[in-house]
Amino acid sequence: MTISVFVMAYKEEIILPHMIKHYRDRFPSCKITVFDNQSTDKTAEIARANNCEVIEYNTNNQVDDGKLRNLKNNCWKSATTDWCCVIDADEFLDINEEQLAKEDAAGTTIIRSEAYNMVNMEDNYDIENISYATRCVQYDKSYLFNKSAIQEINYTPGAHASSPVGRVKFSEKAYILYHYTGINPEYTLIRYKYTKARLSETNKRNGWGSHYNRDVPLSEIQGWFNSARSGAKKIR
Repeated sequence: MTISVFVMAYKEEIILPHMIKHYRDRFPSCKITVFDNQSTDKTAEIARANNCEVIEYNTNNQVDDGKLRNLKNNCWKSATTDWCCVIDADEFLDINEEQLAKEDAAGTTIIRSEAYNMVNMEDNYDIENISYATRCVQYDKSYLFNKSAIQEINYTPGAHASSPVGRVKFSEKAYILYHYTGINPEYTLIRYKYTKARLSETNKRNGWGSHYNRDVPLSEIQGWFNSARSGAKKIR
């Protein structure tokens, strides 16, 4: 059994190779399509070098969750595989081909997830060895679903909730979702700054990403890491 993976990306050269490896290890024949929001780093180059299709989408250099929601709700509809996975580049769903085949045989049409924010216990970029995490229920999303059974997924902004239309049957088991939000304080600050700078008027008007509306010093982010590390548990 194979799947189509649809990835939303902006300046993801750090995490993208690990994301591609994660899904190809579990679904060797999966087709990966990277929707690149006009990144200025090596995101598109890395994707193409790893045999991913790259489709550029333009938001006038802004974070626009309205346009992103529309993209996530429709990008999968022309897929040639029954199963589709719609993710951001830092979202790694831990299910493999054999497990999905069993879910498919059981009549499952949407895979439930149990999400964890991955927390690097060191201030480095050793992503492969990040094994500690904190629970993150807001990322228990419907990432993977059967397009032959689901006609509309109807994600809300951020895809934190959905209202699927079709033959809906959620998996009894919830599969772990590794959310690589805590790579290190320096990287988190860099991403915070350019997300804040690109926040669209649509987002501001609707309160989407409102936590980006202020300047955050590195010391505050370091404090968040210290707190997360103290409460993290090993899950890998």
